[in-house]
Amino acid sequence: MDPILIVLLIFGVGISYYDLKKGKIKNYSLLSLVLVSILINIFFTKAFLEFPLASFLNILSAVFIGVIVWLAGLWSAADAKLFMALNFLFPATFYRQSVDYFPGIAILINSAIPLFFFLFFQAMAKTNLQEKKQAFLNNFKLKFILQLLLTITAIFCLTFLISQFLPLRIGYPVWLTLIFLLFWVIEQKFKIDLKYFFAGLILLTITLSLIFNLPLFNPNSLLFISAFLLLIFFLFVLLTLSTSLFTHNVKIDKLEEGMVPAEMVVEEKGRFVKKPITFLTFLVLLRQRVKWQPLIGFNPDGLSKEEIVEIKSLREKKLLGFGELRISQTIPFALILFGGALLTYFLKGLLTI
Repeated sequence: MDPILIVLLIFGVGISYYDLKKGKIKNYSLLSLVLVSILINIFFTKAFLEFPLASFLNILSAVFIGVIVWLAGLWSAADAKLFMALNFLFPATFYRQSVDYFPGIAILINSAIPLFFFLFFQAMAKTNLQEKKQAFLNNFKLKFILQLLLTITAIFCLTFLISQFLPLRIGYPVWLTLIFLLFWVIEQKFKIDLKYFFAGLILLTITLSLIFNLPLFNPNSLLFISAFLLLIFFLFVLLTLSTSLFTHNVKIDKLEEGMVPAEMVVEEKGRFVKKPITFLTFLVLLRQRVKWQPLIGFNPDGLSKEEIVEIKSLREKKLLGFGELRISQTIPFALILFGGALLTYFLKGLLTI
């Protein structure tokens, strides 16, 4: 039996069980996983000896992605460290037909599949028909659907332009990073509304396709855009349902260390108010963080003792405009990550359709 699979199963069961039971991931478990992984990739796969640079870049990229996602507030420090540890176990040579500098991103992307099924079955089982209908109607608005369509079409057009005029062999993770950086620079540095940028990009692509007689919109591309639009829309509906399932209100005097806020506390006109944290996209999270500069919030590791003292002090000074804070129920992400790692093991990379 493959030693990678053996280690994955042993540590996967142990760490996931403890995370489900205690809501924590022990550092010594992660350190043990890293040490065992190093031994496997030195003495069994020999990947660390034969491909040291590729192995180093893969692990370094895992550290970078793990920290960035943690800073965005999408997972805890323990989850970030677990993701890094798993990339010690899966050597860069493990992935088939990979041209990426960071093939280990497959673990994170594949983890979206067990996460989706976890949220889907929870939402289906714990919400009634009226709640499902309301979540659908809350998102089924013309303005929102047009914004989604504009964004998806713009990304498609950008991909089309680069494939036609800059035939670069760029890996999926690098491509995602470049798109994110481009949108971030345009919005935050040049202060251009992304709606106008997307519209201009689509018009430019249509113009160039007409000039050079390029096959921009055909039945296949229109089907892809439509299918992707439906997928993203229903993901928003699912997230709307999940928000009510995995959050609850807690009175300020009942706040405890480690509770994860689903709302941020920001200063507005001399008083402190709360704003919902929108866990929809990485870009939206960073946009919120830059815009509001929150006093409390965006800490996936939970409230610290100092933050609780500070928020209670603000309430005593009558500077708070609320008496309750919405708290998130933590999701057992260790189990999700190990599920993604198992998929990666059997697929030897990303799930492709």
